[in-house]
Amino acid sequence: MWPKALIFFIFIFLILILLPVLLVGDFFRQEEQALVLKVYDHYRGQIVNMELEEYLRGVLAAEMPALYHMEALKAQAVAARTYALKQLPRYGGQGSRKYPGAELSTDYTDCQAYLSEAGMKEKWGFFSYFYNWYRINKAVEATKGEVMLYNGNLIDAVYHANAGGRTEAAVYVWGWDLPYLKSIESPHDQENTRAYYSSYSYSLEELKRIFKIEGKGDPLLKIEKTSPSGRALEIRVGERLYSGREVREILALPSTKFQTSLEAGSYVFTCYGKGHGVGLSQDGANGLAGEGYNYQEILEYYYQGIEIRKIKIY
Repeated sequence: MWPKALIFFIFIFLILILLPVLLVGDFFRQEEQALVLKVYDHYRGQIVNMELEEYLRGVLAAEMPALYHMEALKAQAVAARTYALKQLPRYGGQGSRKYPGAELSTDYTDCQAYLSEAGMKEKWGFFSYFYNWYRINKAVEATKGEVMLYNGNLIDAVYHANAGGRTEAAVYVWGWDLPYLKSIESPHDQENTRAYYSSYSYSLEELKRIFKIEGKGDPLLKIEKTSPSGRALEIRVGERLYSGREVREILALPSTKFQTSLEAGSYVFTCYGKGHGVGLSQDGANGLAGEGYNYQEILEYYYQGIEIRKIKIY
């Protein structure tokens, strides 16, 4: 028989040496299975490899206030994951529209907004960074692998900051009608007053210069057509007809849900909400979470008829 001292030594060797090696090996095997994305980093101007959950943490940091209710952050995490996967060629998407060779990008005009670790520290400050990162990481990890499906397919999980009291149907923004992107009430949007209501004034001369209207007199700005949710669809400026999206972009307005009035020689645009208004309202989600809704209930409210499922991501 072996001496007890030798048996004890072997036991200690197994605990202190081999077990950590096995655990580390298992860790790397898990990392090897993680989905690695080709992301165009528009800050550095190059394509980088980025693990999906790392990418999602950066998206949440950029897209939603880190101090929002945890259930709202979880809802945002599922929406951002679904949105990202839907863009990937391996899931039938077209990849980045602006940057050839990339699956996604950090450019919000192309995909979703994104903040790097350095960007988070700059935005939040060094000490707040640790608490905010913990909250965002918790939301991403708590929903890991979860996506939204409709009839077994990934949905277009679009979202925006504030719906101005009611979301918009996708058909009035992009022209394609989807059963889970209909117009619904978003009652908590008013709680964020800065995003819910804003006003912008332009003199007649400013509008004439911006829209390149020649001659003297009133540019005759008039909303000709609105959607059922109250967003401007067609606007006449001078002799030309513009879409609501065009006017919003030209004047840098927060949304197409606006009214116009002529006051003291200037046109005043009274705007409601922030963003295109389709899908999840982030301020609305935070309000529902404050009412006690969990993230699944929030998502099922804003994307009607969908299924939330944890899938194997490849």
